Amino acid sequence: QRAARFQSHLEIERKPVHMVSFNDDGVGGLDGGPIIGELTEMCSRAEAKEREMTRQLDKFEWKHGTDPRHPEVNLAVATKKYQRSSADKAYRSQDVRSLDACWRTMQFLMSQILDFDRCPKPAFAVQVVPYIDIYSYLRDRTRAVRVDLHLQQPRSTTQRTFVETHECCLRFEMMSLFLLAGGSGGSTEKYDEKLGLKAISQTIEPLLNAYQAVHDKQLAKSILAEAMGDFCLDDPDADQDYVSPYEMAAHRYIILLLMSFSPEELQSHMAKLSRETLSHPLVSFAIQGYAAFRTDDYGRFLRLYRNADFLSAVAMAGVVDLARLRALWLLVRTYPQPVGDKVQLSRISSVLAFASEVHARSFLAFHGMRVVDEPASKGGPVVILPKKGTPEALQNPLLNGPNRLPEKCEFPKGADSMLIAKFQELGMSRADIVLGAADPVVEPEPVPMVVEETPLVIAVGTDEAPQAMELATEPPVIALPAEAPAVAEAPAVAEAPHAEPREAERAEAEALPMQVEAPSPQAPAEAPAEAEPQAERATAAAPLPQAE
Repeated sequence: QRAARFQSHLEIERKPVHMVSFNDDGVGGLDGGPIIGELTEMCSRAEAKEREMTRQLDKFEWKHGTDPRHPEVNLAVATKKYQRSSADKAYRSQDVRSLDACWRTMQFLMSQILDFDRCPKPAFAVQVVPYIDIYSYLRDRTRAVRVDLHLQQPRSTTQRTFVETHECCLRFEMMSLFLLAGGSGGSTEKYDEKLGLKAISQTIEPLLNAYQAVHDKQLAKSILAEAMGDFCLDDPDADQDYVSPYEMAAHRYIILLLMSFSPEELQSHMAKLSRETLSHPLVSFAIQGYAAFRTDDYGRFLRLYRNADFLSAVAMAGVVDLARLRALWLLVRTYPQPVGDKVQLSRISSVLAFASEVHARSFLAFHGMRVVDEPASKGGPVVILPKKGTPEALQNPLLNGPNRLPEKCEFPKGADSMLIAKFQELGMSRADIVLGAADPVVEPEPVPMVVEETPLVIAVGTDEAPQAMELATEPPVIALPAEAPAVAEAPAVAEAPHAEPREAERAEAEALPMQVEAPSPQAPAEAPAEAEPQAERATAAAPLPQAE
């Protein structure tokens, strides 16, 4: 009976245990394991046809000659649309783009769509599109790319496509922040800066996590290699972790963006960074800018803004008008009011980091400062600092306002002249900027060349001796030629009537620096004192005749 009970237990049907595997046609999730994208197209045919039927195609995906009321899809230029996730939504591997397809989609969007308002492409059905529509389309499609990458975590986190895609999205949002502020983006009616900053924050968090994951994985590999002696660590089939050369530039942008738009989170963010990251020159620039702004050193902050690269200046532009206003407030409150003063407009423009005189005039006029054109003045227009008690002084808001630094600048936001100048100075396409060509880099310091100087050996009694002696920078080593006339006696070893023994004199003569008298009147009469190695070489070249 006991055996029968165990026999019946063994006959019970066993349920298969789900193992972690990369299913080809299964649904990804906890049961099926992580997803590996299999879609090699920018958009699946099924999704494109479904959006065509439901009229969810974007104008960039229309086929040539189609009816705008019932557009047809052009599969060659269609890209996957972002779809919100839900609790019951299941993702399949065949619907998720592979890493190569994700990066190919990013390259297509940035090279073909980003500059469409300036360079229309004949492959598309539409030809006139404002940048705000381009931004809306790219923001949706890049978000869909990030979703496909996130679905393939943790495998994709340390891959090059994941890191570079998020870096491109960060640069794209920053450049759009400049273009849609009035620089060259056309209408700004639809643009919401808060939504743009939200998109930046959604890009920053996974990017920082990817940087940290790469460093942690490298640290674990180094510890394992040290413990196992590199045993079985070189796997050619393993995915290579990608260390981005733009990591420090991204940290720089993030610190400056937090300083401008979310200063309350900057301290906690910097506390998470390593000492090596904080001490890097690119990151140190951002820390200097933040320190200058927080310590009311607005002159230094504006100098940093004036000398910064384009994207760093875009990140600083959120508080640059406030820094200008506070610097102007300090100037107005510290000049000698009983007598008044005048300051050249060019100097004010330089101090406040304006790239154009028109921008400087509008900013000063908005804050109650008067600019006067004086033809007799060599420096051009001047800014009048009114005398105390005059109507201008009584009406100046900076002189009669609260006795504290302004907390907000009401100057209308628009295209900053300094940003426009930096953008034009780059001479790059938008795609190049988004792909990282405009990121700052640290140029390695040139290693000084060490030239070994060989001692100059001059033969006494030749024609080259005087010229060579004039050109020599080091004391030369003079060697006597074999055919040179012998020197009768050296003064250091001259024999006296009551001299000491010859051995003591010879030892004393060897200890003294060698002095040679040249027979030619053009040669130097006495050679400078030589170091011990040079004296030994000279002695080896031409030994002194032994005194009899």
